[in-house]
Amino acid sequence: MVDARAHEPPDIETARLRLYAPRLADLEARLAMDRDPEVMRFIRPIPEDAAAQRADIRIRILAPPRGAFWHIELREAPGFIGWCGVFPLQDSGLMEIGYRFRRAAWGRGLATEAATVALDYGFRELKLDPIVAVSDPDNAASQGVLRKIGLRAAGTARHYGRELPFFELSRDEFLAGA
Repeated sequence: MVDARAHEPPDIETARLRLYAPRLADLEARLAMDRDPEVMRFIRPIPEDAAAQRADIRIRILAPPRGAFWHIELREAPGFIGWCGVFPLQDSGLMEIGYRFRRAAWGRGLATEAATVALDYGFRELKLDPIVAVSDPDNAASQGVLRKIGLRAAGTARHYGRELPFFELSRDEFLAGA
């Protein structure tokens, strides 16, 4: 696999979205998203200590993970609605695609739109191979996004302390379908 060095990916606009480098101005909106029980239902328990969680998010904004990572806003209504990126999958040597959105952005195809951009950037610019994803077994919406962007189910794998559905797509498969 090619090393996806830490760097700041360019801002990218889609038909409805603007993906941009994480910024501290989004810290409180990102914290609110990560403290929403519905948003976090399939991800992890919400920490009791909001101040510690705020500090952790601040660090993640100032030092995004290796790969490519964006905050997202609607082009016609600026303001943080979520994040998306390709980044290391927990000490596996693999790069995963991931996304998280505020509830107000759900059900409109925005995760698919953002994840399509991140997948394309990961394969074309970072030369990643493969790109993978994991999902909570009960998170049908997220699994639907992964399938829509071309990842295929590939059994299960143990990540984040759990046995999870595992999805993957090779660079050759992606480029053949592009």
